[in-house]
Amino acid sequence: MAKKSRQERKKADMQLHLMQYAMKLFRTKGFDDTTMGEIASTADVTKRTLYHHFPMKEALVSAYWLNNIHLHQNQLPLLLENFPDTRSRLLAVFLSAAEGFKSETEFARIHFSYQFQKIGKNSKPQIPDDFVIFLTAVIEAGQHERNLRNDVTATELATQIMLNFTAICLMWFVDPDSFSLDKKLTNAVNCFIDGAGII
Repeated sequence: MAKKSRQERKKADMQLHLMQYAMKLFRTKGFDDTTMGEIASTADVTKRTLYHHFPMKEALVSAYWLNNIHLHQNQLPLLLENFPDTRSRLLAVFLSAAEGFKSETEFARIHFSYQFQKIGKNSKPQIPDDFVIFLTAVIEAGQHERNLRNDVTATELATQIMLNFTAICLMWFVDPDSFSLDKKLTNAVNCFIDGAGII
């Protein structure tokens, strides 16, 4: 991974600073009752600076979730060390994400909605890219350990399970009481690993 320039580090630090102050306000005042002006004032920056980094409140929430994904990417070596195979690793990742969604459902829903609104516009969603990169590394480890087929690329397999994960989560956000998120995600991983056909 290329080392970030000083300017890139300063930009990332500012975005983290703004996101952290925004999330504190969202949690205390509520998302709808918090304004961009209040976020700028609390973070001690101008509104112009805030809008330069984030065009709307939803973008700040999305940055919070994307930051969580990056933190999980850094934990990949521990995931590979602590879980013996691809099934248990995928379950650990998906069930950990589910816990986050259940504890902060509103923010997770805002993040997904914001990212998918970007489809077809000038900017592209970051959910698939970031998550697929992480899942690809998990799949590649499984292929290397010979517990996954290798006639399909790791990226293609990662994309398939990511799309399944995303579809289940989107259905759950519509009505969280309609089914167990953990159970659906567990079933999805088991079908992915075992296949849906009867041998």
